[in-house]
Amino acid sequence: MSISPPSESSPRMAPSRLALRPIRPEDEAALLAIFASTREEERRMLGWPDAAWDAFVRQQFSFQHTQYQSAYAHPSFLLVLCDGEVAGRLYLDRAPRETRVVDIALLPAWRRQGIGRLLMESLAVESDGNGIPLTLHVERNNPVLGYYERLGFQVEADKDVYLYLRRPSALGELPPLQAFEPLAGTDFLLQLPGGGGAVTLRLADVAVRQGPRTHSGSLTFTGPDFGRPAHDTYVLVHPQLGRFPLFLGPVMGGAAGELLYQAVITRTVPSPEDGA
Repeated sequence: MSISPPSESSPRMAPSRLALRPIRPEDEAALLAIFASTREEERRMLGWPDAAWDAFVRQQFSFQHTQYQSAYAHPSFLLVLCDGEVAGRLYLDRAPRETRVVDIALLPAWRRQGIGRLLMESLAVESDGNGIPLTLHVERNNPVLGYYERLGFQVEADKDVYLYLRRPSALGELPPLQAFEPLAGTDFLLQLPGGGGAVTLRLADVAVRQGPRTHSGSLTFTGPDFGRPAHDTYVLVHPQLGRFPLFLGPVMGGAAGELLYQAVITRTVPSPEDGA
């Protein structure tokens, strides 16, 4: 992580000045400059001639860029723009069960202006809204660690030089399928987006299938037509399970005056040797 620790005096950037867009092939020069700026301390320590250092940095950038492009299944690699100028990069992996903050790096001219803090706090707000936790790796001696802890990150694993941090979503995560089995026949409150009220759905059926590396199944609810024909992620509330996100939508069937809504869920079961 190449993000400066925020100070209380750091001015907060106006959100309207910041923009994010996916990286493009023509951004390679800007991305190289961002990467090179994160290695300046190393450059001063080594004292290499400019030509040797430039060749080394280009090689390291190419290696990292290629590795990042192939290592993540759900990449969201973005340029950070401020007033239309390139300020840095924000690399994420948006997996179904976590949003991994792969890297935040800002050019020196844009550091200590609150941009990194605004990006992280925006991700935290997003996480609390969609129920997907945030995770990241950080060097154990990085001074930004205290900020991450204040933002709600917790140490999940100690990996020697690095710590693996996880920030649980305030919304709560989707409970395991098995937790729904004894609740068939009970009511769930579905909160409509945009403050549009709520409707009551009744859990009609729970199907669970367990394999050696996956748990899968479906949840089927009955309820009124609330006018949203497409599948989407909704917030559901139940007295025993709390408040959690669920991706569901209408399916064929249902009694007169009711619709069926179904969520299909697949979860990978980590093996004992899998790391975080």
